[in-house]
Amino acid sequence: MKNRKAFFTKGKKTYAIVGDGDCEKWYFQLLKEKEQLTINIQPQLLKKATLTKQYEYVKELAKTFDKVFWIVDYDVVDRETKECKKGEEKRSLEFARYYKDLVLFENVKILVVNTCFEYWLYLHFKYSKKNYKDCDETGKDLKKEFPVYEKTEKFYKKNNADIYSTLKPKLSTAISNASKLGDFDMQNPDNPVCEIYKLFKKDGSFNDD
Repeated sequence: MKNRKAFFTKGKKTYAIVGDGDCEKWYFQLLKEKEQLTINIQPQLLKKATLTKQYEYVKELAKTFDKVFWIVDYDVVDRETKECKKGEEKRSLEFARYYKDLVLFENVKILVVNTCFEYWLYLHFKYSKKNYKDCDETGKDLKKEFPVYEKTEKFYKKNNADIYSTLKPKLSTAISNASKLGDFDMQNPDNPVCEIYKLFKKDGSFNDD
């Protein structure tokens, strides 16, 4: 944020991406690096942050960034909903409150993935509307198509074979497959959905509109 004034002076837009997973963080760091984007993508991904903290962080970033993308893995919302104690607000209802509030922000875009980031990777290989019960099940299907896949920073950032560069030839397939799943539906939140494709234009370039 220190160089933000200079950045605006150059007339360039600033973007922030918020989420709570390491895989997303590594992937978008690679996207920025490999595409040498002149826009200021900041993978502001909070490790293991609560839904409340992510929501508050998104609102704070919206005050200064031109656009903020909030990536939500709905399998986490679903799991934490089941773990809620009696009398506690269900996590799904909490998320619905935040969603309703943030859609009023013109510069905030919520991108829901159900189940998790591995679903986005899987869609690079195949289209599927399978209702995965959790991220582990999604990961097993991903391994069938991408046997060398590992959920580690070392694998994601492997020299000469990082995951973004490896999958880039299939990016248009992922965008097409994910778009066919449609938008997140708050009335049917358990439907499979992967809105990460909205970060890209049809040609695979970053959506800086």
